[in-house]
Amino acid sequence: MPRVSRGLRYALAWLAGALPAFAVITALWLYPSDFHGVGEISLGAFALMFPVAVRQLKVPRRAGFIYFLLGAGIVFSIGSILTGAANGLTDEPFTTPRYVGLLFAHQDPYVVPLVFDYVQYGQAIHSQSVYLYGPLLMFFQIPGLDYKWFALGCWVVMVLLVRKRFDVAVMLAQPYVAIIAASGYNDLVALVFMTLAFVGYEGRRQKWAEWLSLGLKQFANLFILAYYIFRRDWRNTLLTAGISAAFLVPFLLWSGPAILCPSVLADRLPSCSGGGSPSYLLNYSVWVVWAVAIFYPSFVDTLRQWAAVGRWNRLLASTGLRFDDLLRLPAFVVVGISGVFVNLCVFTLLGVRFGHATAITLLASAAAFGVAMVWNFTWNRSWAFQGRGDRSTAFHLAVYGVIQAVALGVNLAVLALGVTFGIGPLESQLIGVLLGSVIGYVANLRWNFRSARPVPQP
Repeated sequence: MPRVSRGLRYALAWLAGALPAFAVITALWLYPSDFHGVGEISLGAFALMFPVAVRQLKVPRRAGFIYFLLGAGIVFSIGSILTGAANGLTDEPFTTPRYVGLLFAHQDPYVVPLVFDYVQYGQAIHSQSVYLYGPLLMFFQIPGLDYKWFALGCWVVMVLLVRKRFDVAVMLAQPYVAIIAASGYNDLVALVFMTLAFVGYEGRRQKWAEWLSLGLKQFANLFILAYYIFRRDWRNTLLTAGISAAFLVPFLLWSGPAILCPSVLADRLPSCSGGGSPSYLLNYSVWVVWAVAIFYPSFVDTLRQWAAVGRWNRLLASTGLRFDDLLRLPAFVVVGISGVFVNLCVFTLLGVRFGHATAITLLASAAAFGVAMVWNFTWNRSWAFQGRGDRSTAFHLAVYGVIQAVALGVNLAVLALGVTFGIGPLESQLIGVLLGSVIGYVANLRWNFRSARPVPQP
C-alpha cells in the first residue's frame, strides 16, 4: 500500500475512534443531568467497537499504525492538557496526589476528609472527599509533576509494553484511552502494573507487578480474582485475596470497619457513610477495554482448541458451521450494541433540544433509528454482504431496507405504548430499540445475510 494511502487510513481510523468520543464528552458538558448514564456507557461501547472500525477501514496490520496511534494520542493529550480541550473530566489529578499529605499528618485518609480549593482551566473548584482507592495508589506520583502528565506517561508505557501485539495495542492505544489518560484519571497507574503482570516486559510476566496492583485500585483486585477463579487456580485465588486483605489491615486496625466502605466499595452504596449510589462513570470502561484487549485473544485460542475436538467439534459439524464463522459474531454484536447507544444518544439530545411531546418523541425516535441504521450499516456491511453468494448488492440493500422499516415500526409501537402507560421515554426507547434490533437481526440472518442455496447439479 502506498505510504500516502496508508497514512490516510491511519488518520481515518484515529478519527473513527476520536470523533464519537469527543461528541459524547461535549454532550456531557452541555447537558450533564440529561446525558448522564447514556453518555458514560456510550463511550465504552464506542471504544469496544474501535478495532472493528480499524478492520473495516482496511488499516494494514503493521507496527507503524500502533506508533501512529501513540503519536496522535500524545499530540492530542499535550494540546488537551494545555488548553483544556476534552479535558477536566475528573478531580482525580488534583485529589489523588494530595491524600498522602493526610497520611504524613497522621490522619487516616479513609475517614478524614481532604478539603482544599483548586483552579482548573480558569474555574475555581472546592473539593471535599475521602480516599476511595487502594492504599498504595496515593504513593505513585512524581512530586512536582502535574498528575495529568504522570497519567499520560503511564499510558505511553502501557502501549509500549504491548506494541508487538497488534490487536491488543490497537485497543489500548485508541483515542478513548488517551482521553482518559490526558484528563489525569488514576486508573492508568493501576493498569500499567496490570499490563506488566499479564503481558509482561518483553513477554516475561512480572508477578511483583500483579501483587502491587492489588494495593492500587479495586478493579484490579476484582479482575485478578476473577481471572484465577475462571482458571480454577485456587492457590492464586487465595493468595490474591490474602494480599488484598493485608493491604487494608493497617488501616482497619487504625480506624476500624469505617474504612471498608471507601477502601472496598468506593462508597458506592447508600449504606456507606459517603452516601453514594451505584453508578457507571466514564472511566470505568477503560477497565473493560483493557480486559478485552488482554484476555480476548487467549480466550479465542482456548475456544478454538475446544472446537477442534470432542463434543464441540461434533456440535459445529452438525450445524454446518466453522469456528471461523463464529468469530465474525463478536464484531457484529459489538457494532450492534454501539448502534443501540448511537440511537439512545441521538434520541436523548433531540429530546433535550425539542422537548418530550408525544409527536416530537416519535419523530426523535425515527430520526435516531435512521442515524443508528447508517452507523450499523457502515461498520457491519462487510460482515453482512461479503461472500454471501451471487445475489447483487442492490438485492441485499432492498431486503435490508424493508426489514429495517419493520424494525422501526416495532420500535415506534413500543415507544408509543411505553409513553402512554407512563414509562419514561428513554426507557421505552431502549426497550423498543432492543426488540427492533433483535427482530431485524433474525430477519436479516434468515433472509438476507445468507448465501443463496446452490442449485443441485443433474
